[in-house]
Amino acid sequence: MEKKFINVGLIGYGTVGKGVVKILEENKKIALRKVGKAIQVKSICDLNPIDKPELYVKNFKDIIKDPQIDLIVELIGGYEPAKTIIIESLKAGKNIVTANKAVLAKYWDQIFTTAQDFQKSIYYEASVGGVIPVVQGLSDGLASEEILEIKGILNGTTNFILSEMTKNGVSYATALKNAQAAGFAESDPSFDVNGTDTANKLAILSSLAWGGWIKVKDISVTGISDLDIKDVLIAKNFGYDIKLIGSAQKTKNGIDLSVQPCLVSHDHTFATIENEYNGIMITGKDSGDVLFYGKGAGQLPAASAVVSDIINLSKFIVTNTAGIVSDVIYDKNKKIKILNFGKSKAHYYLRFAVADKPGVLSKISGILGKYKVSIASLSQPEICDNSYTNIIIITHETLCENLKKSLKEINAIKSIVKSKTVKIKIES
Repeated sequence: MEKKFINVGLIGYGTVGKGVVKILEENKKIALRKVGKAIQVKSICDLNPIDKPELYVKNFKDIIKDPQIDLIVELIGGYEPAKTIIIESLKAGKNIVTANKAVLAKYWDQIFTTAQDFQKSIYYEASVGGVIPVVQGLSDGLASEEILEIKGILNGTTNFILSEMTKNGVSYATALKNAQAAGFAESDPSFDVNGTDTANKLAILSSLAWGGWIKVKDISVTGISDLDIKDVLIAKNFGYDIKLIGSAQKTKNGIDLSVQPCLVSHDHTFATIENEYNGIMITGKDSGDVLFYGKGAGQLPAASAVVSDIINLSKFIVTNTAGIVSDVIYDKNKKIKILNFGKSKAHYYLRFAVADKPGVLSKISGILGKYKVSIASLSQPEICDNSYTNIIIITHETLCENLKKSLKEINAIKSIVKSKTVKIKIES
């Protein structure tokens, strides 16, 4: 029997879920034109009763079992029961749309192996970059490319905080309060500010790009919560902005993966990306640099990406071809070599808070030289605290492990060092 509708089962009716229903209702004609069949939400499951009682289903298992449901949208977030919902839905012959970057990054192997085994599709555009079509761009638009590098601002919350610190000269704590007041940060922002959210998104893009499973634990992660406004202001005077950058670079010795605050010059593309916006640069062997840019946070941008997935997946459901050819090229037996973070090379900004007395600079430079950390420039900004002063050093490209050893030795000299040395990568 020919389908009259594409029936959607929505599990999770929070901020994004409500946005999805709103967009589907307002854009019925657009969906009909692009799919050829009307798309309707048949059932909604949430922990609490909802404002659409005629659609309310108390137990998500009833949605999974419903033979009339063509597509399940998982928007509850977290690991469980999200993973169970996705896996059991695939086994029950349902196609999936999700915005859940955490569950995808952690269970990539199990989820996509199950999808392949049961020949069903998973669409997950909203899991990375909000409204930005970077997953589709990487999977389809750059399908012929050998991907050399993925790099970008992947978290709207941290970018809003850093924009506030840079533009208004406020502390991290004040900038965080401003982000929470604007609705771009949760009451508990740790998932964003400690870099976990960015790492999840980087793991997803990297796994998609290189056809294996890159785990979050493979990524060296540093967040922004310890960032001092001093360094933001000093960097600004030196011609730099500070951004939280997720980076995955293909090298001859493995994939170099990191999430960390980085200095970017004022004329760098990433310096122009402010507030809740995200920007992702993907470099292909033949294509060169391709930039994806757009809102990475907010109800409607995220909901828009989910609805786009619903529409695109529905096209294949109508023709009974969804999942016949896997959307994600994944070989569970493929092992991707990961570069040890200590072998990563970069230029660095260093700030030493040290005693203001003779011989200190020569002692620091001597230890850096001992570990083959070469100084490109040195300055002493007019920022001091009692008997201490600040020394700023920009290094030439250096091995991370060598820099780590040198700073450990320098920081151990309690007679001259006031506090732990600040180290920030400089993005080229």
